[in-house]
Amino acid sequence: MKRLILLLLIGLLTIAPLLFAAEAQLPKPAELPVEVTASKLEALQQQRQAIFSGEVVAKQGDITLYSDKLIVFLLPDQDQVERMEATGKVRVIQLDRTATADRAVYHQQQGTLLLYGNAKVHQGQNEISGEEIIVYLQEDRSVVKSGDTGRVKAILFPKQEQQ
Repeated sequence: MKRLILLLLIGLLTIAPLLFAAEAQLPKPAELPVEVTASKLEALQQQRQAIFSGEVVAKQGDITLYSDKLIVFLLPDQDQVERMEATGKVRVIQLDRTATADRAVYHQQQGTLLLYGNAKVHQGQNEISGEEIIVYLQEDRSVVKSGDTGRVKAILFPKQEQQ
């Protein structure tokens, strides 16, 4: 029984490639265009930032991010995304996986997604939660951290055999 729970936990913790990168034959998310819609866009040319606000929806491949505000930071002297920071009702969806948090930071070059504040990842009925979840997209690995007052929590359901 302990082995089954351990296998389920390992499987759940690796759902992330985002939440999060699709199969190997598909292009990596960093190679795909990002489409963002929002109520407002403020472009700060000198700071190399684009600030989207109001019902933000950002799509890249099969990943969709929803938030109240999204700041896109571009690399110096390049038209390439360095990182994206989402705040306010953050929700990231890929296939049957959903992640929620108060804040999320996606580092494109490092291939990491950091979920902060009430971070949760759902796949089917399974759920993991903690104060912070770090998803290493290129490594098929996740780390869930608890805050000072809380603990990491996992709710895992055994796979039901189809009849």
